[in-house]
Amino acid sequence: MLISIASTGLRSAIGFISGLLVARGLSPSGYGDLAFLIGSFAAVRSLLDMGSSSAFYTFISQRARVRGFYLLYAGWLTAQFLITLLLVMLILPVEKIWLGHDRAVVLLAFMASFMQQQVWQTITQIGEATRKTVRIHVLNTAVAVTHLILVSVLLLYSLMSVQAVLVLMVGEYIAVTILSTWFLKDKQPERPGAKDGLRAWETIGDYWRYCKPLIFLSVVSCLYDFADKWMLQRFGGASQQGFYQVAYQFAAVSILATASILNVFWKETAEATERNDPKKVRRLYQKVSRGLVMFGAVISGFLIPWSQQIVLSFLGQAYMAAWPVLAVMFLYPIHQSMGQIGTTMLLATGHTRTYVAMTVATMLITMPLSYLTQAPASGIPVAGLGLGAMGMALKMVLVGVVSVNIQAWVIARYQGWRFDWLYQVVGIIAAVAIGFLSKAIATMFWDWSNPDPMREFAAACVASIIYLTLIGILIWNMSWLIGMEKKEIKEMLGKLSILRA
Repeated sequence: MLISIASTGLRSAIGFISGLLVARGLSPSGYGDLAFLIGSFAAVRSLLDMGSSSAFYTFISQRARVRGFYLLYAGWLTAQFLITLLLVMLILPVEKIWLGHDRAVVLLAFMASFMQQQVWQTITQIGEATRKTVRIHVLNTAVAVTHLILVSVLLLYSLMSVQAVLVLMVGEYIAVTILSTWFLKDKQPERPGAKDGLRAWETIGDYWRYCKPLIFLSVVSCLYDFADKWMLQRFGGASQQGFYQVAYQFAAVSILATASILNVFWKETAEATERNDPKKVRRLYQKVSRGLVMFGAVISGFLIPWSQQIVLSFLGQAYMAAWPVLAVMFLYPIHQSMGQIGTTMLLATGHTRTYVAMTVATMLITMPLSYLTQAPASGIPVAGLGLGAMGMALKMVLVGVVSVNIQAWVIARYQGWRFDWLYQVVGIIAAVAIGFLSKAIATMFWDWSNPDPMREFAAACVASIIYLTLIGILIWNMSWLIGMEKKEIKEMLGKLSILRA
């Protein structure tokens, strides 16, 4: 687990830097085109997959499987690839669906997405299921480092283009897929149970029973994700797509803390539910949800006031129009973390149908809202607000706040708890207010008539010290915001001091 957390954090940092280099190398419209092409096929993936990848990973994790089992799934992946390839090459009106992009670029985007999201994910699942976690993370990190080096070369020699980045992705994942056949090869004797014959129809039946409840969710997810990206590209244009994508990339950084704790929370909650210990379930849910919301609020509260400086420093003048979008998107991870915890809570306690129903309902209700925020004022058949990337950001934050709190209310009803919401309002507003106050205090000592990067960095360092001090005072006096009592905070600080010693 420690290797997984460290590797995931390292790859995320490398991927973040690579994304910034690509964004700087391409214009906002070029980066928007790249995000639209890759994102559209990421949406199509859920339709092609229909939950089969989750079923495959579950089945190979349960026990050793014969070679034929893997060949059967490889055949399913091949069928997905060939059918989509033929549709894009020969049948679909590519320029209408992908808004002016020619067929060759769309095919390249499909191949890059398929290799990354389906082929490589399958190899990763096989490695994890056969307890080759370290080798998988070595390969993943190698891909991330290689990509960073290659995009740096493209930027250095002014060779950056949408086609060049897509070619890199295809080449990288083909190479690592070939390498993995040697690197992940099992040199140990075949595991017990792996020599049993394959019952093909029985296996297909197992897949069908697993995937059947997920098919409708897959269809709706595909429509929802594709429609969001398509409408922003169609009504806002490639530049607005680029502005939104860079804002999302920055905002996603603070969700990493949630990913690292989800599996632990899932296991503990499932065990407490099985033992019929509702007090422990409530304590776990309250501590984790409050703690992560406040963690996200603390990060976002500091970054929001500095959104303009962040965009200028990392992306340059070409992306300056994106800073208000970034300021809004910094609020998105706060409730995204809470939503992931709520989803884990529903799944860990066996409320799968409720989770599916709520997810589908949210997507169906949200699609008209996406149109309203994106469509121009002269839109046909219904006029919209024409807000572009800002509209998408506002929609994501608003839907996140509402849907996550509905989810929390449903969980409270199931568990017989009182609906807990006050900590969100107090914690988020306080963190953002302290962020603006800290920046105001830090910047009052400098002359800002001539902006200077070093001066801004120094001010940000001073502001961070003021900010963390005030946040510490807030949490100490209102420890319920993180679901803890002062006594627990003292005990935790005591353990940390012992570890340092």
